[in-house]
Amino acid sequence: MSTATPSAEGQLVIPTRFRKALHLEPGDKVSFAVEGEKLVLQRDQPRRAHLVQGKFGRPVLVAPPGAPPMSPERVKAILEELS
Repeated sequence: MSTATPSAEGQLVIPTRFRKALHLEPGDKVSFAVEGEKLVLQRDQPRRAHLVQGKFGRPVLVAPPGAPPMSPERVKAILEELS
C-alpha cells in the first residue's frame, strides 16, 4: 500500500506504479467513488478513438473498448470511402 498527503488545494499525486497499471496519461479522465471508508479511483474508458504517446514518442491511435478490429485493408477501404 502507498500513501500520499493532500496539498492545501486537496490535490494528491497518483504514484507512478498505479498510473502505469491503469495506463493513465496526462489529460486522461478518472472517476471517483466512495465505498465505505475507501476512495475508489477508476480510469474512464474513452468512447472514441484517441491518440496516446507510443513507446518511441510517436502518436498511436487507440480504439475504444468494443470497437471492431482494424486491419490495414479495412483502414484503406474507409479512407477510399471518404475520398
